[in-house]
Amino acid sequence: MKKLVFSFGITLVLLATACGQAAQTPAPTAQPQKTTAPEPTVSATAAWDKVVSEAKKEGTIVVYAGPLGAARQALIDAFRQKYGISLDIVMGTGAEITAKLDNERTAGLYNVDAQINGMTTYFNMIKPKKMTVPIEPFLALPEVKDLSKWRQGKLPVGDKEGHLYVLGITSVPHMLVNTEMVKKGEITTHTDLLDPKWRGKIAINDPSVSGASTEWFTFVTRVLMGTEKGPAFMKDLAKQEPAITRDQRMLTEWIARGKYAVALAPDKATTAEFIKSGAPIAYPDLKDATPTGSGPSNLFVLDRVAHPNATKLFVNWILSKEGEEVYSKASGYAATRTDVSTEWVDPALVPGPNDAILGEEYQLSKGEATKLAAEIFKDIIK
Repeated sequence: MKKLVFSFGITLVLLATACGQAAQTPAPTAQPQKTTAPEPTVSATAAWDKVVSEAKKEGTIVVYAGPLGAARQALIDAFRQKYGISLDIVMGTGAEITAKLDNERTAGLYNVDAQINGMTTYFNMIKPKKMTVPIEPFLALPEVKDLSKWRQGKLPVGDKEGHLYVLGITSVPHMLVNTEMVKKGEITTHTDLLDPKWRGKIAINDPSVSGASTEWFTFVTRVLMGTEKGPAFMKDLAKQEPAITRDQRMLTEWIARGKYAVALAPDKATTAEFIKSGAPIAYPDLKDATPTGSGPSNLFVLDRVAHPNATKLFVNWILSKEGEEVYSKASGYAATRTDVSTEWVDPALVPGPNDAILGEEYQLSKGEATKLAAEIFKDIIK
């Protein structure tokens, strides 16, 4: 299968300000002068020990997040065991989390230190509000600053300003088939779905709302087929009378039970669960290019925090080999660090070593893509 894989990013930002103050930070350098971090000096070690000590006094860090699944509890347990500090992760959709954050700030409350969320949430909801700060000036641990430990020899920055870092990425196959209903080689491209025999046998994760289907719809209409052929394909696909649902588990169940033959933009965690249980489903071997994504794995730090030292500690820990490994094992995403194994990641979901990055312009195009999807599938979406 030919793959053209892309990764999305996460930015973590460490704050040097006291509680309730806006961070004043220098912009990250475009090209670091050194490829590896120097050995820690006594003074650097003492400074880090002080951060740990002060973080323990603060006792907690509050993180708002998207649907992290098992990774939420894994991070909470590992961080508490390592430092004895409470990691409070509050999950919700991007819209829910952003509204909650807005309401709190309007009321003068600045209790949230960082977020772990999707890039769509960051670029469309958080960045316009200018609530985050750059990360690189605040990185402290040598292993975190060592560029040789990161994919493509550079920090996993996912935006122009260096406010968003990528914790994990995964190949994102956007099509799932029932192997008893679809023969091997019968569907090798998206256009094969327009064959009349698949009418009424396709199910789609609702592309009119932010999520996995937004990634699929945007990639097909912006990259795979382009802005002319892509929308035309989607209009033809709508004529195939697909079923559309926002229940991601139900989408995979429909394919596993044979109610539908093909699913578009299925949830990969649920799919992995069903495949492991022996369900007759599989990702088809497509000739089409396949992107990669970071899902909700993007971390960024807010400009006003309640726990500055705990935030700095958490950012360095989650970007360390230990933290990345905890997250990778629990989330199923391949770590962006090169020294973290992918043995627990589904081989079909491990991205290649030279994956390109879909930049900010692409991410921002998702908003228009979502509106286009809502218009094209308006007669089907219920």
